[in-house]
Amino acid sequence: MTVRDLTHNGWIDTPDPSPPEQPPVVADPLRRPAHALLDAKLRPPQVRMGSVVRARLIDQLERAAGLPVVLVSAPAGYGKTTAVSQWLASSGRGRAVAWVTPDGTDDEPVRLWTLVATALAEIGFAVARDVPSFVAAGQDDIENQVVSPLAGAMSAGDVTVVIDDFDRIRSRACLTQVEALLQRLPACAHVVLIARADPSLRLGSARAAREPPEIRAADLAFTLDEASRLLAAEGLGLSQPVVRQLLDRCEGWPAGLYLAALTAAGWPDPTEFVRSFAGTNRYIGDYLIEEVLSQQSAEVRDFILAAAILDEFCAPLCDRLTGRTDGAAMLRDLATTNLFIVPLDAESGWFRFHHLFRAVARSLLEAEQPERMIVLHGRAAEWLEAAGQIGAAVDHALAAGMVEAAARMAQRNWLSYYDAGLVSEAQRWVRDIVAAGADDHRSTVVTAAWVAAVTGVPVELDRRLTQLDRLAGLDRLDPSGPATTLPDGAHSTDAVLAMLRGQFGYRGPAPMLAAARRAAALEIDDTTPWHALANSALGHALYVTGSLEEAVDVLGKAGHNVRGSSVVRIQAFALLALSFSELGRPERARASAQASMEIVQERSMSAMPAVSLAYTAMGQVQADAGQPEQALATMEFGLALRRRIPGLSPWPLVHHLLAMSRTAVLLADLPLARTLLAEALRAMAGFDEGMTAMAARADQIRRSIRSDHPTEDGEPLTGRETELLSRLDSVLSLSEIAAALYISPNTAKTHAKSVYRKLGASSRAEAVRVARERRLI
Repeated sequence: MTVRDLTHNGWIDTPDPSPPEQPPVVADPLRRPAHALLDAKLRPPQVRMGSVVRARLIDQLERAAGLPVVLVSAPAGYGKTTAVSQWLASSGRGRAVAWVTPDGTDDEPVRLWTLVATALAEIGFAVARDVPSFVAAGQDDIENQVVSPLAGAMSAGDVTVVIDDFDRIRSRACLTQVEALLQRLPACAHVVLIARADPSLRLGSARAAREPPEIRAADLAFTLDEASRLLAAEGLGLSQPVVRQLLDRCEGWPAGLYLAALTAAGWPDPTEFVRSFAGTNRYIGDYLIEEVLSQQSAEVRDFILAAAILDEFCAPLCDRLTGRTDGAAMLRDLATTNLFIVPLDAESGWFRFHHLFRAVARSLLEAEQPERMIVLHGRAAEWLEAAGQIGAAVDHALAAGMVEAAARMAQRNWLSYYDAGLVSEAQRWVRDIVAAGADDHRSTVVTAAWVAAVTGVPVELDRRLTQLDRLAGLDRLDPSGPATTLPDGAHSTDAVLAMLRGQFGYRGPAPMLAAARRAAALEIDDTTPWHALANSALGHALYVTGSLEEAVDVLGKAGHNVRGSSVVRIQAFALLALSFSELGRPERARASAQASMEIVQERSMSAMPAVSLAYTAMGQVQADAGQPEQALATMEFGLALRRRIPGLSPWPLVHHLLAMSRTAVLLADLPLARTLLAEALRAMAGFDEGMTAMAARADQIRRSIRSDHPTEDGEPLTGRETELLSRLDSVLSLSEIAAALYISPNTAKTHAKSVYRKLGASSRAEAVRVARERRLI
């Protein structure tokens, strides 16, 4: 749901082209984290000049192309990717192709579907303006919020989605979501899965019997003709019997044949070489790769072993690893000699080794030069972080034993990843860093606390706040110690602690306001995102405690600060709208609500629970404008959104329930108004100090309900009686209800008798029945 959706549905009046006051300017969202390899993951490998064209496989794939799903499954080295690439490059193909090559970090729903959705968007099948944010917003219900819209987008034309290296996708969540996509595929859409082993998918009816939908090792194995052409291309003039002997030794395995060709070229008598070895594919592969590497110069072999620690590499990265400056020439020579190096695309200069080749080279490095391997991982971490490849940088830092450096990288970058919809990546960093033994490191604690807060894990947040409190105390005791400014630019651990307590307000309004004031006093640099967050937290606390004029001032600073994260600015503009509404300034309220929703739209965040306040604000201004039906529809969407992560801060839900209850009163929907108000009161019941303004808001709604909707005999139920009545329709005993309402059992009995009298009931069951008939519950 976006501003455009709301307008087209009549949920916002759009006259008034020249409102009295200009709406806030909404700047472009923060730039997402750099990911130079993203394009490489979305491009099929280039078909090598001079490679053996396998016409029979192209024909077989073309025949299977009309099926919903085609599985290309065989062990490493069977030319699966090459065969599919040749098929796609063959002439006469009119369909659009979205290619995805996930790596090991993409076995996670948000990352996987961001790749798939981006690949589709790049060929004209867009599902959102901001794909990463769209996927992240729907991460709590991927099948309905992401997979179904993707399937719908694919119905726009003939399209094939290819997922290479699908064996890297192993999580049950991802596999279940892929099954959902296959079940929802429109007739014009097709999926090709390339894997080393059969995936654990329930393909069901996708396995049509009329055509073979699977291509396996037996299909991919070289024929005698293909083997002869390969060997001839490598300059080996072997007789047909010798070629057949080599083919039999390798059991048609394409990688084995190619390795054998490279090795035989270095023998005086290639025929003698063919007769000199035998064994399984795995043995032959390891043996031949070691033979190929042994034939290289020391410089080339050293370069290959260094690059083998990397999933993908480019010349500058290789230069950093080796300490040399000839990386570009080395990669060019390796690509020219076809030494199992795969160019990832034509423009970026990124490459990878064939998986089998890399595995053997990496094993040799680990066995021969373990100390050098650690140094290489450290250099890779430094280069990758500077290049914006934070996930890979963290992985290499951990592999090098640089655990504290990895923790600092995570802290320095988690916010930009969260704002890009990749908080799951930050969660992975925290898990890996904690597993490496840095649970108590300052940067780990800070990052873990924020991640727990924004993902709604209050138990973990409490644990991390306790650690932060201790660290902040140590800083205060030793002001002459090391600088307290944190890697992410936050002023100090003390400031982080104050921002977390002020932003999420789990302790109630008074501690929330005190913490937010502390945060705003510390975070005075408006060039950092923390300035906006601290002011948004302060403005929120001021709104909660009823200081509306001051709230308007600081919320404006937060909303207009383009350095702030999108979620923070959305919250600030939404709270600004609620404040203006309460102050009786409807035009300013409307402008602020629209500014909040514009960011939601721009970032495709409409399904993200953290932006529910935008719907609260939009619903409130619709109600203020005399559109209660539209307001209720907007708020119903926002309420469902907020409920998806129950562990988030309680305050946005309370604001939403109160606004929605007011709207229900306008519509004379008595049961809904009372239900919403009762839920808000339950959420507020645990807080005392600083609750005057919130209690007044609730009392105003309660008075509206009483004055407009008495009981049948004319005597209205009190607010406490309404709360008790809503619980009578449950399995709770009266004593348990009393405990839930924080009243004594005797008081509960008094309220119950009063309810019975007003409803004309003689028992609990009768009171519940009458209340239902009168739509009081």
